[in-house]
This record gives sequence, structure tokens and C-alpha cells, in this order.
Amino acid sequence: MPPSDEVMYTTGNILLLNELTKKAGLNSRDELIEALKILEDSKKKGDFLNINNAVDTNAEDVDRKEMKITVKIFLSHSDPKYLQEAIDEVCKGLHTDKLESLVIVLNKQQNTDDILNPLQELWSVLEEYHRDGKLMSVGVSDIDTEKFIELFNWAKIKPNIIQINLATCCVVPPALQEFTKQNDIQLLTHSDPSPLLTDEPVTDFFGKDAKLKWVARYQVHLKCRGVLSAKGYFVQINRS
Repeated sequence: MPPSDEVMYTTGNILLLNELTKKAGLNSRDELIEALKILEDSKKKGDFLNINNAVDTNAEDVDRKEMKITVKIFLSHSDPKYLQEAIDEVCKGLHTDKLESLVIVLNKQQNTDDILNPLQELWSVLEEYHRDGKLMSVGVSDIDTEKFIELFNWAKIKPNIIQINLATCCVVPPALQEFTKQNDIQLLTHSDPSPLLTDEPVTDFFGKDAKLKWVARYQVHLKCRGVLSAKGYFVQINRS
């Protein structure tokens, strides 16, 4: 059991929140904040939503082999224990023993010249889960071309996904395009704000002593139908 000052919040499957689905075009930060508001309001009204088991990969009327679960973990700190905790909690929350795709991103405040060393420590965690068959595909987000190539050359389990934010990098670097093409790496763009949650909403929702450890966003696609069946967030808070 986690210590009493550790609390994890889950939005459950936000595709089931009608108030949220009506608000199109939200970025991921606003989407998460709106989901938290809806869940908070429902509790104040005594209308407790059954969100804890909103996604159960064992209960879906479809074979697990037909599901593709993709996860992006937004870390507030480069402590490998945070990453281990996030992967374990996501798998537990989604009732699955493996994830088809996992991408990690560090808080941009840590995205400095010395990012490679903490990233390598985190990558060693991913390699262990990959060897155990719990992660099928692994990647990183929001690191520059030089650091990504260094990580790739160092890693035993190579990253096969890199995401870049076109809001901060309006043109995909040609060197990165060439490297990903030569090494069969998925080069993807995204529009996630960094950090995903700032201090203000963390304090508003979880209290003035709350510190954000990590946020994980998951999506469950049904490959046989080509549809998104579930999407949601896990938020881990420390109140020490």
C-alpha cells in the first residue's frame, strides 16, 4: 500500500463524460482540467461517478489481442521510481499486464544540456519492462535531435518513437527526419503543453501542500474496428 501522503486520482474513461465530449478542440491540459472539474462537481452534488473501473480490458467484449493501449507519461522529476510507479499504476488501473506503446516526457524545466544522464536512467527502467514483455514499443518526447541520437546509440532497447511539439519547433529538423527514416523510427508531432499541469491547478484541485509527481494519459484503440474506445488520465500527487 502507498504511504498516506501519496494519492492517485483517475478521471476514468473521459469519453463517458458527456459534458466534456461536447467541448471540442481542447488541448490536453484543458481537457484534463475540465475532466477534474466535472468529477469534482459530481462529488459535491453527491453524484459519484463510477470511474475506478471505467476501463477494464478484461471486461471489454473484444479479445485483448485486438486492443492497442498507448500511454504517455509526463514526469515532474527524473527519479526512476516515479516512472516505475507510473507504469505499474497504469497497468493496474487498466487491468492489463502490458502496454503496446509508451512515451515518456520530462518537465521542460529539466530539459537542459544535462538531460541525457537522467534520461538514460529512466530508459534503463523502460528496457527492463520491455524485456519482461510489459512494453512493446517505447519512445521519448521533446528532446532535441542530438540528445535523441545519443540516447539511441547508447540504448540496448532502441527507442522507436520520438514526438516533437510543433508549437515550439515549427519545422521538423532535417537531421531528425533523416535519422528516423534510416532507423525505422516513428516521428510524430503533438501539441501537449509542458508542463501538462502547472502549479495553479494542482493547488486548486489537490490542496496547497500537493506536489505533482506524474500524469499518465492513456488511450485504448480497438484495432478490429479502428475506433478509440477509451481515453483518460491518472494523476499522482504527493502531499508531504
